[in-house]
Amino acid sequence: MKKIKIEKKHLRIFQNIFAVAITLGLIIYLIFRFEPTQIIAAITRLSAWSIVSVILLMITLILLKILRWHFILHKLDIRISLLRTMELILIGAFGASVTPAKVGDVVRAYYLSKWTDTKETTSFFSAILDRIMDLISIGFFALIALPFFITQLEGITKWSLASGLILILVITILMFNSQIIKKIVMLLVRIRNRKEKNNQEILGEKESEKTQDNSKSIKFIDEYYSNLAHFKTRDYLLIIFLTFVFWMLLGLQVSILISSMAEIYLTFQILLTITGIMSIAAIVSLVPISISGIGIRDATITLLVFYSLQIGTEIAFSASLIQTTLNMLIPGIIGGIILLFRRRRKN
Repeated sequence: MKKIKIEKKHLRIFQNIFAVAITLGLIIYLIFRFEPTQIIAAITRLSAWSIVSVILLMITLILLKILRWHFILHKLDIRISLLRTMELILIGAFGASVTPAKVGDVVRAYYLSKWTDTKETTSFFSAILDRIMDLISIGFFALIALPFFITQLEGITKWSLASGLILILVITILMFNSQIIKKIVMLLVRIRNRKEKNNQEILGEKESEKTQDNSKSIKFIDEYYSNLAHFKTRDYLLIIFLTFVFWMLLGLQVSILISSMAEIYLTFQILLTITGIMSIAAIVSLVPISISGIGIRDATITLLVFYSLQIGTEIAFSASLIQTTLNMLIPGIIGGIILLFRRRRKN
């Protein structure tokens, strides 16, 4: 057993090193590909009002995240203050900004159950539901934006985008259908159990572990879907509305940056197109090969903005870098400081 643990630890270290290498490699390549002088020149064209606007939008986006998750927690009878909700959201941002997979939701759910009397299943359910609502909105905006630039993309890219949207739809359906998800989980458990039958040693102990694992899986699923009973249709509509507003403001933030640096008028078509591009970039960044999708998302935004709006790549890349810094790195740093302070105070 110790050998397996060491191997898993080494695998995580390798994954983190690989993700850091991919992230830094992509960012450095893109910086020198579009030339640092051009990127600096694009950033210096930002007007004062655009800088103030994107900072205010950053604060608004964080507040929307806090309000949405706080509402979900309230419906689950988890009574915590808005301040504590904000701390957990920022700590989740820290977890997302230092890991290859997007485990920020897992981190905030973990500390929610650790710092309160909330059951782990309920805590993780709140984070999962929050993420599902995000995926629904991502798919919606991505579908709206595709017609604006789909003719410019290669065939493999079209199929990749379509597959990503279908995957989001399937995940959404599964998360709200207990019968389907139970059958899938039990099928996976059976497959795993068949593989373990090859090991004839301590067979009786293994059979006992299998029974416990099966019952735990079913219990977790039952508790997950029992939490859905706390929500009515109007609750889902409110959560989706907050999520739609979040993505529209995110698109507005990047649209202001791009229009200011490109010195063009911001139109509704530009806003809608860029919002859809941000959604597609979010789908692409779900692949856990870089730190929180940084680098992959920036490259995706840069290429799609260039193909759809014919705006310079150095402008699109600069806007993506600023957006990543404001919305991910700064909240992540604040979340890391909060987590460090709480741990030191506890010690």
